[in-house]
Amino acid sequence: MKLTKIYRYPVKSVGYETVESVSLTPGAPMPGDRLYAIAHGKSDWDAASPEWLRCVNFLRVANIPALAALRVAFDPEAGTLQLWDKQGDMSSFNLATDVDALLAKLAGYAETILPGPYSLASLAGETFTDSSEQTPSLMSFASLRALSADMGCDLDPRRFRGNFWMDDAEPWAELSWVGREIQIGDVRFEVQKPIVRCVATAANPESGERDHNPLVPLKRLHGEPLFGVLVKPIDQGEIAVGDRVVG
Repeated sequence: MKLTKIYRYPVKSVGYETVESVSLTPGAPMPGDRLYAIAHGKSDWDAASPEWLRCVNFLRVANIPALAALRVAFDPEAGTLQLWDKQGDMSSFNLATDVDALLAKLAGYAETILPGPYSLASLAGETFTDSSEQTPSLMSFASLRALSADMGCDLDPRRFRGNFWMDDAEPWAELSWVGREIQIGDVRFEVQKPIVRCVATAANPESGERDHNPLVPLKRLHGEPLFGVLVKPIDQGEIAVGDRVVG
């Protein structure tokens, strides 16, 4: 088995980017992943007293499938975010000086579904992962192909907004690893729990519209709509595309 893709999502539910490697530290979130989120008008987010909140407090693909078709590139040193829409048009934002412009851009996707006012949320030392444990996720292309065959369509991996994607495993093997240790490259991980999926997985990342919904077949296959697992790094180190995965 090997690691074949690494995704990260600098702004929660707003686009995606791929990277070739990532450095991990036990007890710390994955660098560059879900660093920011967009709070909406009904959110409990309080910038004066920031804390991790559940995903319902922020713009998300589950409510706004058009967000799935965005692509981003984030430069953490410069603090800049480039954003491409599904037509390929690019906008660039400095997250220190251009926040209002970014929020206005995203309002075009969100305001009829989750009205503003909007704000850019961030946390010192924490991120906006759906799980408060702050752990990255591991997905399997073999499981994706098995699910695609069951549904009679080719599912894009971006629907599942996972971090690490492996290949050459047995379909659904990752679900049997819960409670065990695995190793990717030189880094050991504790496999914490399977991920219960939501309607965000029905959003097509090419069209930005809902089409094939994996929730019903996943529930039929596993009793719950499970896809992927959360993995907690035990060692400090770097993992990279092409690294061996030992389960």
